[in-house]
Amino acid sequence: MKKILVLTPTYPADDFPKELTPVVHYFTREWVKLGYEVVVVNFPVNFPKWITRIASLIEPTLTAFFGFSIRAVNAKPLEYTIDNVRVKRIPMKKLIPHSRYSNKEKRNAVSKTIAYCKEIGFCPDIIVSHWANPGMDLMPELKKEFSAKTCFVEHSPGTDLLNMFSKEQAVEAIKNVDIIGFRSDYIKRKFCELHSYDGKSFMCYSGIPEAFIEQECTERTFDNVNSFIYVGHLIKRKYPSLIIPAVCNAVNDRDFTISYLGRGGEEKSISKTAEKYKVTEKVNLYGRQERSRVVELLKQHDVFIMISKNETFGLVYLEAMAVGCITIASKREGFDGIIKHGYNGFLCEAGNKEELEKLIKEIRCMSPEYLQEISKNAIATAKELTDKKVARTYLEALLNS
Repeated sequence: MKKILVLTPTYPADDFPKELTPVVHYFTREWVKLGYEVVVVNFPVNFPKWITRIASLIEPTLTAFFGFSIRAVNAKPLEYTIDNVRVKRIPMKKLIPHSRYSNKEKRNAVSKTIAYCKEIGFCPDIIVSHWANPGMDLMPELKKEFSAKTCFVEHSPGTDLLNMFSKEQAVEAIKNVDIIGFRSDYIKRKFCELHSYDGKSFMCYSGIPEAFIEQECTERTFDNVNSFIYVGHLIKRKYPSLIIPAVCNAVNDRDFTISYLGRGGEEKSISKTAEKYKVTEKVNLYGRQERSRVVELLKQHDVFIMISKNETFGLVYLEAMAVGCITIASKREGFDGIIKHGYNGFLCEAGNKEELEKLIKEIRCMSPEYLQEISKNAIATAKELTDKKVARTYLEALLNS
């Protein structure tokens, strides 16, 4: 049975903000269920005390702006188990956010990782790094130590590597990796263009729990498409407030509702926009909701809209598709490729109000039967992207690398 070592700068823990992405854990817990031995080494960044002191003072402002909690306290070394996944936390220090770690910090992290693996009698066959920093700096030494195959999972279009390395160094670093996983079609396309990469790769999509999948679409009717929903952080790059004018201009009789689920710095903008268009009573701000409540509200709406920039993947699109919503995502962003325009959803230029308005008008003119077919296709797509299925696909790529 293969042993897998996972390196990641972010991983869920009781003492970390709950909003930190648990995406890596969704894969590792499924691998453990399949009987594989998995060890995660988490490398959270710690900054000097004066930086964390400032962060703690402005944390409420940062949370409102970004829509999620910012860790304002330095992480402590820790060893714990979550869903039978063994985790070792090794904090790393740096002075400047988004910068490369010092050679001393990298040597220390490698040394502690090797010591921990030897202490628990764990010799990995495969080493996986999610995100470039610090994994791409640490993997070469760990690969040498354990004679393991390596995999890098890219969450950006390759620009993160250029923040760490020169162009030539990035190419060399990539050559030392046996296979690369890409979080979206867009990321793969841009990465390969930027780094002229044509080596082994696979798509590392996220999944959703099987329980979220609607088995039948019989209850979905689209005789009057007039309920719209947005779920996510209410921040500028996701353009939540422009949904209001787009819907207002597309639905002339103003017979509609728009629901927002989430928190963030754009809440005031949404309220002001609703007042400007005199539709305050038609706009619902629900705040952040539990995942089960999100699914229930998605079921009650016809169209899900989020046309954001810099979207790596966006699980909420998949959740909307899983319950049969007509889903509108961004062109040339993380979900372009999963959604095929006019087949299982629609695509719109990120932040383009006029294009969104035109698209909503077109959707409202489509026959209920056609929209129901798109809804069914969306559910079928989501069925192929459950936690279990995507974890198996990921695992098969690692084993065959």
